[in-house]
Amino acid sequence: MFKTNYSKTNKTILFITICLGLVLGGYMLEGVGEKGNPLVLQEMSWVDVQEYLKTSDMVIIPIGATEQHGPHMPLGTDFYEATEMSKLISSRTGVLVAPVLLAGYSVYHSGFPGTLSLKPETMERVLFETAEMLMKYGFRRFMFFNYHGGNRIVESKVIHKINHTTEAIAVRIGIFASFQERGEEPAPLDYHAGIGETSIMLYLKPDLVKMERAQKPGMTLTTKILELQELGKENPGMMDVMGALMGVPVETKKGGASHELSSNGIWTLGDPKTATKERGEKNVNRMVENAVKFIKTWEKVKNNP
Repeated sequence: MFKTNYSKTNKTILFITICLGLVLGGYMLEGVGEKGNPLVLQEMSWVDVQEYLKTSDMVIIPIGATEQHGPHMPLGTDFYEATEMSKLISSRTGVLVAPVLLAGYSVYHSGFPGTLSLKPETMERVLFETAEMLMKYGFRRFMFFNYHGGNRIVESKVIHKINHTTEAIAVRIGIFASFQERGEEPAPLDYHAGIGETSIMLYLKPDLVKMERAQKPGMTLTTKILELQELGKENPGMMDVMGALMGVPVETKKGGASHELSSNGIWTLGDPKTATKERGEKNVNRMVENAVKFIKTWEKVKNNP
């Protein structure tokens, strides 16, 4: 009799202990790793922004594009990549994200319908004036997360203008940041809408990817591009010269506009059908983790900005 009662008592104590442990464990885990939902400017009220500025002067501005990404991916691929990765960074750090533009500089993709493109000077003005408004409220540390190669020069000019004409500090944390190493290429010339980028979208926005339409493109590379590619094995600097011939407007007569290079808008010598969600998750996590480490280190700097 005593043994039976003792067993029931122990079971009751064990049950209560487990429940209490789960509850306390939840409290202990809160704030470790994930901080919660991302902070997005357009989803906040002015009161929320006012409260945020009491503890932080940081802001992430994603820069993407609205341009063709082959027959299988949405025109907004670069916008989604830049914005969704910025939101993942926000959920880990608590830094506010302020999307500003839907379009970027993409004129060389305009051989395929639906592509939008802004002049570089237009983009620069909009991004800088947006930054000026944010400075008015107390933001002082600006991080641009760019995920479109065509925006590189604009991003550089905006960052330079902020750093040289205002009290604020601006840096890049996207694809051209010094701490963002490029992952292993899944195929030669896998530059646009290919295996790597399709994999990222399969992870970030799988509902927008139509894999049944994915197909290996017919790539038409000029004799000069092929020659430079071969010479690049001897001297990597030749790849910079090759890059100057690709992704340029058709009016330059270099044969480097998107529709001149690719039969369907995809730039790769591989097959986008081989893209996987797992590859995309690995690449996204690497970029997000690198940015999170950067932000957490910058937060340690005294007397900011």
